[in-house]
Formats: sequence, structure tokens, C-alpha cells
Amino acid sequence: MSTVTDLFTQPKTIVHPRSRFLPSSIVAKKWFPVLAAAAALTFVTSPVAAAPMPAALAATPQTDVNGDGVADLVLSTGARLTYSGDISLKPNDLGGSVQVLPGGATLPGAPSALVNQNTAGVGLGMEASDKFGAALVTGDFNRDGLADVAIGNPGESVNGLANAGTVSVLYGQRTAPYLRALPGALGTINQDTADVPGVMEAGDLFGASLATGDFNGDGYADLGIGSPGEAIETKARAGAVWILYGGSAGLTARNAIAFNQDDPDLAGAAEAGDLMGWALAAGDVTGDKRDDLAVVSAGEVITGTADAWGSVHLLHGSASGLSAKASSYVSVGNAATQGKWRGAVIGRFHGGANADLVIQADRRRGGPAGSGALVSVRGGNAGLTTAVEVIDQSGDAIPGSPEANDQFGGSLAVGDLDGDTFDDLAVGVLKEDNRTGALCLLRGGTTGLSSFPATAVGENTAPVNAGAAAGEGFGYGLRILDITGDGKPELTVSAPWEDGSPQTGAMFVLNTGLTGNALTVTAARKLGRAQIGTPTAFGPGAPFAGNSAVLDDNLETPK
Repeated sequence: MSTVTDLFTQPKTIVHPRSRFLPSSIVAKKWFPVLAAAAALTFVTSPVAAAPMPAALAATPQTDVNGDGVADLVLSTGARLTYSGDISLKPNDLGGSVQVLPGGATLPGAPSALVNQNTAGVGLGMEASDKFGAALVTGDFNRDGLADVAIGNPGESVNGLANAGTVSVLYGQRTAPYLRALPGALGTINQDTADVPGVMEAGDLFGASLATGDFNGDGYADLGIGSPGEAIETKARAGAVWILYGGSAGLTARNAIAFNQDDPDLAGAAEAGDLMGWALAAGDVTGDKRDDLAVVSAGEVITGTADAWGSVHLLHGSASGLSAKASSYVSVGNAATQGKWRGAVIGRFHGGANADLVIQADRRRGGPAGSGALVSVRGGNAGLTTAVEVIDQSGDAIPGSPEANDQFGGSLAVGDLDGDTFDDLAVGVLKEDNRTGALCLLRGGTTGLSSFPATAVGENTAPVNAGAAAGEGFGYGLRILDITGDGKPELTVSAPWEDGSPQTGAMFVLNTGLTGNALTVTAARKLGRAQIGTPTAFGPGAPFAGNSAVLDDNLETPK
């Protein structure tokens, strides 16, 4: 299997860390020599590394797009073409689309709506090579009580620059299609957008990962944007992350800031192939009621660590926003894993004021290739600590056993499923049993995710009882959110190849409770195209916006 870094061939540049606060006109002229373009990528996808709704953003407006008081589901219907034979569905899903499924006691609570790059004011037009919706997050950028949506399209070609990447920002409204371009506000963003640091170049993959959080504590949601293909000077694919802040007029590029590993206040140094910004997650790790941002560098090399790559910088929130001076760090040197670190989520798995970080890794050290593992990192007032635990299916409390290419942890979702104030973790095992797919439910507690035995859930598990079949991908997308308005969160699960076709697919809404000390599924509903009610309903992948991180099958090479 070829490595991710083999797929990126374009050296590129980014602003020197000390120039982050200069006007964009000065930055572009002084700090950004543009290098010659190289060959375009044949495909690009990246994990959704979106964050759980942190404490500062836990209110309904962060997830209620249409303002009816009930959280809504936002999902990508066709941005991920992950299996050979998957197609870009015309005319609605060519290059990807985004669907809004309004919440309600009976789903959908109102007619569903579809947004794509043929929608007025959205994107740059539909192309088969686009990955519109490869990253997807919600947050109330203008604090009007309606959730807004940021949509990553890292495969977008702009002005002939292949895979430069864009991010589209749409604002919530009460009537269908529930999302709109807001006049005078940022719409489609790239590195050539005014006041955004940097210069757009081929292979940037700008928008490959996204996360929302309130980083400065002003009540407006802010946006983190990952660009793992970005070069730092001549260091190809070193990667970087951008921060844009919300305000009364919506998301703004004024005071936008970029971070990379050549910043002297960040651990390490920018190197070719670091892939900084491969995944992002937001949450309050430091316990100061401002959100912090975890930035995954999937290709980071750690001296003295063999056959393992990856690190996470946690940028700490402050009254002035995220800062490199206040940051903490963890790497594969702290954890017994092999392969790359991929996705990340943040949740209060131990309870209390300090959230923890969970990272998806290719495998536990010595485990089968691609079996998957989780790295749980305890949070504290100073940020990430050295209290690190590796969790996989080889543990006594985790159902099943690690097998090659299972991708345990390939999707992750955070939320309190049992109402005990501790966050729980839903873990997708994407390729379990010949791509049938499965879930593992980990319950949080005073000792974290190892507090209680875990629970296995599949399509043959009662009361799901949907008839599991190879290739259906049960668990590919996950979301924990109260979409019925009953005060209790549901676990929403996508099976994008349900019934054997990428043009069908299904979504499952699971209710959970406790049997003894273990989480169990107490009720289940299966929704197909007819119930959801839009022409395309599900395309390949169907990852959900919000606190679901997805490990895409195309991370290394098409299957």
C-alpha cells in the first residue's frame, strides 16, 4: 500500500510564522515566492476531523439550521468515492453535495433539502474531480440562533491549479433549502481570498479538514481549516492550519491567522511530508471555558520511533484567540502504535472541566496492518498530558479481535449517550467482516473510556435487525445528537452501501440505554431514500457534520 505522501508532488509555500499579522498585501509580496506547478493529483480525500460540540458551543444554535428548536442533521451525500464502482451521481451529486435533514419527532421533521455547487452562490461549479463535502462542520458564526455550515472541497481546482481546495460557508435559514449564501459575508474561501494568509497553489488541499469552536470565548463560533498539502518554503506537504473568527456579520477573514511547524513557539519543525492539518478537532481541554484546537500531523517523523508517524499540536484558546505560545503536544513517541495517526475527536470522557483527546491510529504496535487503534490522551489545565492509553480490540473490555484492515476507529462520534454527564464514544469498525461494518460503544467514566466494558453493535444486533451483508459499510458515518427533540441524544449511523448499491444506502437512528454498566441499543429505526425524501439521499460515504471523524478508504490508495 503506497503512503499518502507518495500522492502529493507539489512543493508550495506558506507565510513565515512571524508574518502572520501583516496585511495580506504585504504578506503576498514579501513572504510568498510561488513555485512552479507540478503534476496534478488523480484524487484527493481526507478524513473528516470535526469536533464534538464543546461546552462553549453546546447550545442548540450550533446544530439547529432551521431555527425550530430541534437539532438537524447535515451530511455529505456524494463527496467520497471510496470503492471502485462508486459513481458521481448526476445531476445532483457530481463532485459532492450536502443534505440537510431537519430534526423532529418523526424524521425528517420538515422536508429535506439538498445543496450543491449548482446552488446559487455556492462553490465554483460542479466537477467530477471535486470533493465538495469531504469535510463538513456546523456552528453559529454570526450568533443569530441558526446553525451555519462550512463545507470543505479539497479537490477543487481553481484557476487551473489542481486540488488547490476551497471552503464554502453557508448560513442557516428557516425555510428550505435551509442554507444560503449571506450577502456581504464570506462565501467560497481559498488562500487568494482577501485577508487570508498565503497564496493559493496546486495541491494545497485547503479545506481537507475543518473544525468549529469558540476559540476566543466571545460567543461566536470560529473555524479552523486544514491544508495538509501546503508546503512551508520548499518543504513539500509540510501542511498548515488557518483560523477564521466569527462575528456579528458572520465569519470574517480579518485577523485570520495561519500556523505551521516553523513557528518557533510550536514543538518540532516543518518537514516535508508532515501533513499538518490532516485532521482537526475542537474542545475545551484546558478547562478555561474557551475551546482549544487539536491539529493532527499525520506524517510527522519522531526521532527514535520506528514504523510510526504522527503528532498533535493543541493550540490553546485565549481571549485573543488561538495562540502558538500557549500550546501542548503529543506524538507517536508517547504511544505504542504503528502506521500513521489519522483522525481525532475531543470529549469529556473523564467528566469534569477538562476534555480529553482521542486519536485514531493505523494499529497498536505489533497488531495487524490496518486493524486500527485509539490513542486516548488525558487533558489538564496545561493542555495535553502524558497520560496516554492505547485502546483496540485486543483488550479484554473491547469486543472482537484486531484483524487486518478492520479500521477500528475509522469513524468516531462523541456525546453523552446515557445521561450521566460523562461523554461516551461511538467507534466505527468500517471494514469488519468483509466491509459489513460494525460499531463499538465505549462508555465514559471516572477512569475514562476504560471505565466500563464496551458494547458491540451490528446490523444483526437486536433491535437493529437489518440483516447484515458484506460491503454495506454500517458505521461509516456516525453522529450523536438529539435530532428528535426529546431531550436525549440519538446515535445516527450511516450505511452508504446498504442493499448493495452506492445509489441506495440507509441511515439508522439508534436509541441507547444501560444494561448493567454497559451501553446497549434499546430501539432502532432504519431510514432509506423514501423516508428521507430527496432525489439523492445517500451517495458514497455519507459522513455527518459535527462530532464525527471519518477515516476515508481513499487515504492511501483507491479500493
